[in-house]
Amino acid sequence: MTACVLTPYANRRVVAEAAQRNPAEIVPLGFLDLDAKDVLQQAQEFGKLGYRGLGELEFVKKPFTDPTYLPVYELANEYGWTVLFHTGIVLRRKFDEPEDVASYRMRAFHLEEIARRYPRITVIGAHCGNPEYEWAAEVARWNPNVFFDLSGSTLHKMSDRLTDFRKIFWWSGTGEGTPTPDNDPSAFSKLVFGSDTSLNSIENVIGQYRSLFGACGVPEPTQRLIMGGTLSKIFKLTG
Repeated sequence: MTACVLTPYANRRVVAEAAQRNPAEIVPLGFLDLDAKDVLQQAQEFGKLGYRGLGELEFVKKPFTDPTYLPVYELANEYGWTVLFHTGIVLRRKFDEPEDVASYRMRAFHLEEIARRYPRITVIGAHCGNPEYEWAAEVARWNPNVFFDLSGSTLHKMSDRLTDFRKIFWWSGTGEGTPTPDNDPSAFSKLVFGSDTSLNSIENVIGQYRSLFGACGVPEPTQRLIMGGTLSKIFKLTG
């Protein structure tokens, strides 16, 4: 099993050391607060320690494309990092006091500008923009460095209408998209596996993905890309 470990800054060294010992099993990604005063310094430190990217970036105080965040993306572009962004509706942590959180700051269409400005970043949007799936799919369609996962509530809430995803990822075999891993002709090749659950629930999430594949007639080669093949290529885990 290979794990992409989302690592808080305080734990950066122990995970970096573990990744150096086990490079095929641990892919370290740096977790940071884009609004922290020293965010660029934190990102630089992750880079010095050999981290492979950043994420999951979330709970931002401004939209993802705000100019104050661009230096971090510029650094990620220099490193050729993978950056995982939260997209769509976001949980509410506090119910009895004010909270400076808003889902619109993390809408999937913000990733288009980032992907175009910084073409060496591999952009992954968590949750496929839930509920703005069409925006997410179209951003992925025209940007070869953008992928989305279906972690979270989507495959549960849409379990009785999974065929709707054939309308969202509609361009299979049409030549209407951009290059994909292995030049796969299926629009579903813009998805990668993701889960928000504990390890004890992973089997159930895999079953949800399998149900999606069956409902939408996703070809077997595309399924293999989604279930690990694409991320293995991105992180150069295969020969």
